[in-house]
Amino acid sequence: MLNPPRIWCALTIVALTIVAVPAGQRTNGGVCPNPESVCKSSYAFKPYQLPFGIQEKLVFGKTYKSVPFYAVVLQSVRTNTSADCSHITEEQRLETQSLFPDRKVFASRFSCPEELVLYTSVNQDFNFLAVYAGTTLAEAKQTLSKVNANGHFPQANIRKMQVVLEYST
Repeated sequence: MLNPPRIWCALTIVALTIVAVPAGQRTNGGVCPNPESVCKSSYAFKPYQLPFGIQEKLVFGKTYKSVPFYAVVLQSVRTNTSADCSHITEEQRLETQSLFPDRKVFASRFSCPEELVLYTSVNQDFNFLAVYAGTTLAEAKQTLSKVNANGHFPQANIRKMQVVLEYST
């Protein structure tokens, strides 16, 4: 049985942890890395996006973040600053998805109209095509080895990132 000082200490740590993380900074569920599985989320992610679990009702103006994960960025294109955005096409993404049937291949669309999903730890002047690579660096290195073995993506690199939903438009 815990004595009262230990209980108060544990409760204080829990309270400080809750207060120390602002509501807009909390992460939600993990990403849904299997392209064949349905992702349970309050937000209807588009096929080219990497979905993650959001269990609560969406609130306008709130930011939602996935837990951190690793991805292998396969290729990128500079975003266009005009009204039309440059990005990897859905046809290219689907073709690449066939190379990785058990890992979600996803694409960013920074600077595209009405795009609410962003990714951290990448240059937003470029849109990219990436494959989910796991929750550990070891898994990511294995995925990068598979990518390098097929020779299609010579500039592939590992990134630790999060999916961000800016629920505001």
